[in-house]
This record gives sequence, structure tokens and C-alpha cells, in this order.
Amino acid sequence: MNSLKKYSPSIYILLILVLGLVIETDNNDLSIDEKRIIHQINLENSPFSDSKYLSKPTRKSLQLPPNPYYEKIWELSINPLTGRTEPEKIFKLQDDLRKSRFIAKRSAVPGENEEMKWIQRGPINVGGRTKAMMFDPNDSTNETVFSGGISGGLFKNSKISDPNSPWVLVTENIPQNLAVSSITYDPNDKNVFYVGTGESYTAGDALGNGLWKSEDGGNSWFKVFGGNTEN
Repeated sequence: MNSLKKYSPSIYILLILVLGLVIETDNNDLSIDEKRIIHQINLENSPFSDSKYLSKPTRKSLQLPPNPYYEKIWELSINPLTGRTEPEKIFKLQDDLRKSRFIAKRSAVPGENEEMKWIQRGPINVGGRTKAMMFDPNDSTNETVFSGGISGGLFKNSKISDPNSPWVLVTENIPQNLAVSSITYDPNDKNVFYVGTGESYTAGDALGNGLWKSEDGGNSWFKVFGGNTEN
């Protein structure tokens, strides 16, 4: 109540009366200061105003969670003016969101409307996320593209502008299920390509197999280092 001491008792009583009628009142009729005071009154009258300050042993003896996390979340989730959470409004809010997205043609999600529609370019016969892509620097027409999948190997498309152009799995001296995570080329020698493998955030689901190198523009490959070092 310390922050309310600057207000006279009559104003304080008036605001309590306003709090009792706020559900039937247009919230826009209240000033920001009035709304803040009402919110603070609601927080000070929280059903958890005592329990959230209890020690861990005391909370345990009362069969409460060791930390007052959920009490705090409840207070952060209340309507500042009504002083309670309003779960009955969740379904209406969700319905309003669905309707607004439908009206807007889901324009906030690239690729899901006609103006920004994704066009599938493959490959479609191998599972795994496409993590790396590189246009062949030796192709002046920008038609040749290399693509790497985390669990799908290294692919090449020789005419990317043609939707019917197939992606071909590169198999010359390179594993077919290589977890490709990066592709680049040497700016000083554009026939030299590098492929990095593996991910560090997949708990071992996309293990690396070293750094691979091509000296003939991606036609054949050999391992530079890393991966299985027993051989």
C-alpha cells in the first residue's frame, strides 16, 4: 500500500467503488493512473499474496510447489481491471485470430498465400532438412545449384529454373547419407568446393563426418579431415 499513501482516503475509497463497477464500465473512461491504482489494488488482494513469500520448507509442509512460480504467473495473467484471469475468453480470442488470419490470407506467413507461394523444387525422394545451398560459381547462367540435406546427402541440379529438372544425388567418393550443413567454394580457385558436415544441436541425430573437398567443381570429392579418424 506504500505507493497508495499519497492518495487521500476519499480518493482511495472512490477507486475501490470504481473497481467494483469496472466490469460494467467502459475502460476507456478511466485514466491511466486510475487503471494503475486498480491494478495495484488487485495485486495486493491476490489470493497468493501470503503464500508466495513462504519459505521452501513451509511450502513443502503445505504441499505447495517449492517455488512460487505459478502464483507469479497467475498474477501476471490477470486482467488488471477485474483482478482475475479470464480463461473464458481464450476460445473467443483464438477464434478471432483465426478469422483475422483468414481475412488477411495469412499474409504474415511467407509461402502460404498466392502472392508469396512456395514452389517445390525437390528433391522429394530423400528425407531430411535442406541446410545448405550454393550456386555453382563456374556456371555463368546461374542454373547449376548444389544442395545439402542434414540426413540426405549432397545433391546437384543443372537447370534450377526448370521445374522438371531433377536433383541428382552426388555419389562420387562421398557418402550418400552425409549430414551436409554447409557448402562453399574457394574465391581464389572456383573449382575448389568445400562441404562441412554435422550439427551440434541435434543430440547426435546428425553426426558429422568431417570436412570434404572437391578440386574439380564438385564432380568428385575426398575427405580433408574429421569424422571417423580410425581409418
